[in-house]
Amino acid sequence: MDLDGKSQRRLVAGVGSSILLDFHFREERIYWADKHTGVIYKASVRGAHRQKLYSSDKHISGLAVDWIGNSVYWTSEETGQIKKIDLNGKNERTLLRHLTQPGCIAVDPTNRFLFWLSGAMNPNIQRSDVTGQMKTTLIKVAEQLKALTIDRENKRLFWAQFGLQGDSAIASCDYNGNVLHTIGQPLRSQSLAITVFREQVYYTDAVSQVIKQVSKYTGGEPLDVNRKQMAKPPAALKVVHPLNQPVTESPSPFPGCDEQSGNCENVCSSRAEQGMCQCSEGFALSKQGTYCDDVNECAHWNHGCSLGCENIPGSYFCTCPKGYALLQDRKTCREIISCGVNMAKCGHGCLGTDEGVICVCPEGSVLQEDGQGCTGCSTADRGGCSQLCTPVSPRRWQCGCLSGYQLHQDGKRCIATGPPPYLLVANLVDVRKIYPDGTGDQTLLEDPRAAIIALDYDPVEQNVYFTSISQGTIERVDLNGGSRETLISEDLNSPEGLAVDWVHRRMYWTDKSQSTVDCSTLIGQNRETIVSEGLEKPRGIAVHPLAKKVFWTDIGARPVVESASLEGKDRAVVVGTNLVSPSGLTIDFTVDRLFWCDQRKGLVESAALDGSDRRILLENQVGRPFDLAVFEDWLWISDQEHQQLRSVHKQTGKKQQHIHGNMVQPASIVVVHPLSKPGADICLYLNGGCAQMCESKLGLAHCSCLSHYTLSADGKGCLPVDASNGTAESGDTDLTTLKNKTFKNESTLITTPGLSTDKGEADLHSVVSSEPILFTDKMISDQNECYSLRCGANAQCLLKAGNPTCFCLEGFTGDGQLCVDMDECKQGTHNCNKNAECQNTLGSFLCKCRAGYSSNGQTCRELETTSPWVTTGSPADVSTQHHNSNSAESCPSTHESYCLYQGICFYFPEMESYACNCVSGYIGERCQFSDLEWWELQQAEEEKRRNVVIAACMVVLISLLSLAACVTYCYGTRRLFHKQPSVDNVSESSLTDENMSETTTTSVPQFYMLVERKDIPAVDFLQGVCPSCSSETESATLSESNRGYECSLVSDIAKEIIDPTVHHSLPSLSSSFRPTSLSQAPSPEAPAS
Repeated sequence: MDLDGKSQRRLVAGVGSSILLDFHFREERIYWADKHTGVIYKASVRGAHRQKLYSSDKHISGLAVDWIGNSVYWTSEETGQIKKIDLNGKNERTLLRHLTQPGCIAVDPTNRFLFWLSGAMNPNIQRSDVTGQMKTTLIKVAEQLKALTIDRENKRLFWAQFGLQGDSAIASCDYNGNVLHTIGQPLRSQSLAITVFREQVYYTDAVSQVIKQVSKYTGGEPLDVNRKQMAKPPAALKVVHPLNQPVTESPSPFPGCDEQSGNCENVCSSRAEQGMCQCSEGFALSKQGTYCDDVNECAHWNHGCSLGCENIPGSYFCTCPKGYALLQDRKTCREIISCGVNMAKCGHGCLGTDEGVICVCPEGSVLQEDGQGCTGCSTADRGGCSQLCTPVSPRRWQCGCLSGYQLHQDGKRCIATGPPPYLLVANLVDVRKIYPDGTGDQTLLEDPRAAIIALDYDPVEQNVYFTSISQGTIERVDLNGGSRETLISEDLNSPEGLAVDWVHRRMYWTDKSQSTVDCSTLIGQNRETIVSEGLEKPRGIAVHPLAKKVFWTDIGARPVVESASLEGKDRAVVVGTNLVSPSGLTIDFTVDRLFWCDQRKGLVESAALDGSDRRILLENQVGRPFDLAVFEDWLWISDQEHQQLRSVHKQTGKKQQHIHGNMVQPASIVVVHPLSKPGADICLYLNGGCAQMCESKLGLAHCSCLSHYTLSADGKGCLPVDASNGTAESGDTDLTTLKNKTFKNESTLITTPGLSTDKGEADLHSVVSSEPILFTDKMISDQNECYSLRCGANAQCLLKAGNPTCFCLEGFTGDGQLCVDMDECKQGTHNCNKNAECQNTLGSFLCKCRAGYSSNGQTCRELETTSPWVTTGSPADVSTQHHNSNSAESCPSTHESYCLYQGICFYFPEMESYACNCVSGYIGERCQFSDLEWWELQQAEEEKRRNVVIAACMVVLISLLSLAACVTYCYGTRRLFHKQPSVDNVSESSLTDENMSETTTTSVPQFYMLVERKDIPAVDFLQGVCPSCSSETESATLSESNRGYECSLVSDIAKEIIDPTVHHSLPSLSSSFRPTSLSQAPSPEAPAS
């Protein structure tokens, strides 16, 4: 289709609904991949003939066409690879391996870059050159990333991202991951495609089945490209234009090096300069002399490998079949043997060498110096990496960090950015704040009678939640101190475990005496028991909001670690063996790993969230552990036997330290830091402390201001810019260019079916006006007077009697600190027309005309014009009829969804049937067909009828031919029985009728009558007319000559009647068949009979 949604035509049919798409502009070809079958096709845009390009990978997650290098790149999500193949389907090769769920690949062959999305739990955008070298990570975010595309004109990447709170945005950055720009955009479906052309971003909307466009700079209200809804949701999208596939000039005879010349060393930096590229080992200079191509070492006698060889960009590595492994020379394969008693740490078998037995290390790891262990991404120590470990080759890997963390100079550890972390410790009689090294001991809360065992904190509202065993309560206090607030005080016996869900705003606790796991809101409301069956003595509890799971320990007769959904469903046993008294529980969100301690065994263990990969970290080294907490590389443990806190390395269990010993009875521990609880939206509470706009990033609130305002020194308030001195900078942030998660832009008119929003005319309610007015525009007035007052998200600050006061916006009600939406429809405060229905929205309402009414911009009027309706009677009655709209009634509520694709339903009482008034572009009883589908169905029905008519004609023709054959056969048979008379008889019968006479006993004249009877057989007819033809005995004494003549004549006449195809004329009855008087005597000359 065109960019205005017109001139739609089908290029290729039957490609499926789950495809990846790209094009080659110069070749005028389109390329697509079926994600289910793993087949890559190509076809010309001028013809529908498709060709299969590649068919072996069933996990394709991204597709890109290099129009300069004439190749196709694709990503494999499950195998973690990026592959490449020529446009003719030859020279398949793997560029990158060991990636984390790569997808949505895009290529810029002009700058020789590949970009792709990576990671599931840790989303990021990565880049490499077109040979797979120089791989790097550009962007790391907490949101889910979807649909990557390139703006080649401005050399920027665009993608869609979806947050945990249901928010969505379109974001972009440059090729180096800098100059990040985020536009808050409501994307209703995560299954979308996106592309950029000139100033616009185009994306698919699977819900409305249309293609939308927005400005790539400011976003705003999206416009529908195609007015008519598609028959199926669009799956892929590309803008085909020469600007989207620019072609560089051909290199000169003496080319310089291009800006992205791969591994060129000590050469020029631009094409304007002359120079010669020198490629590093494993690469060879291209024919153009401007970049380096990979050399396939495995093509040269396996390059020394004893059994197998696999080429990679710039290098190669040797492989062995199953049951064999490489020796330390990395070329010779030896058979794997069982290990001895002294090699108990080897989990993958051993190899016999001249120097002795050594461990076998899996791919991606190497042998440690002692020869009895392995280290790498696939081992327990993760190659020494704190968070991310990416294999580069079979013997090398690279460490990385999540967003908000920085890689240490050692290249392994990840250090959290932001304020320094500290610990909250429940100490039975008080709550302590302690730094990780044991310094800075402060008392947040003190109550000698409380018996505080369990605690947790909420990073959004900065509250600490704790349980009191002796008083049977759950309370909270501000993280900076203050008065306590009791949330739950009834029906609590022994709450020894507590966890806060900072995303879904709930808290969970265990009650050992009641054997239950309960939950409620963060203010103690909507309390419910989610798990009770089969529990004995639940104690520790932890919640994973991102995975939507809750974990707990049970120290009863059957000790166990279990998990369930946040609603208590999908219950599963995580660990159920080799446990005695599992008490404390914590989660490392950076690697999704579970840690727990066994109080009686003095054991600390860890496992994946599903219980797999279980490992012992500490054994008999921490006395009687009660609880633990994890952050960065460290694990803190509360030891109730020695009344102290300990810290150990979370992967190795080494570097154990005693960090604090002045404790009464240390119990629960939590780490306080913006990154310790990922996914928290700080802007949910009091707008994050920001005066105007707030954006939550990595657990911190980032404040910004509208145009003509500047951020104050405290980083929270906004001060007006003096327009006269011109201090406003050109780079002031505009509202439409920021991802505002708190304020809502209500200036956009929402168009509903049956209600127009014509410019200049008032709508059916007074809230929406013809001029766009942002709610945030109202909120900035007098901000210089009251910017420090923390009004609610749906409130504004105004001066009342000279004092700043928070007032709820129109459509909201509350005290100014907390404003909730008013339902004007239920309260009856709306002003909708009597023929319209009221629909409540956030801060406003909409008026929608009822069925059978249309809007003129101010009121809803009854339909007056006659419209074509399609009734739903019997199949024989399905036709287009005309009915007066006055005789139709609105359909009942049970038939609201009867008409599809926004068709209007009507009921006709006279006919007791329903009908649909379809919108333009749709047709059918229920508007279920688009024009194209209806035309295809009509063509199919027409072809079906044509085939039936042809078949019927063939049957009739065959029947006629069979009948003609039968008649011919009967006629030939009959001729055999009725031979011609002899010559003598003929001469005798040729006498004149004057010489013919008969002797009879009667004088009455006798006539012969021929009667045409179609139902009389030919034989019976002849017998009836001429009995002498078939009877040998005759009662009459006729002459032989007369009898022969009569029978011959009658037979001929009968045959003429039976067989109308004979075209000769019958003998005349007047001349050849005249009756004679039977009373005359025969002539004497007549021969005796």
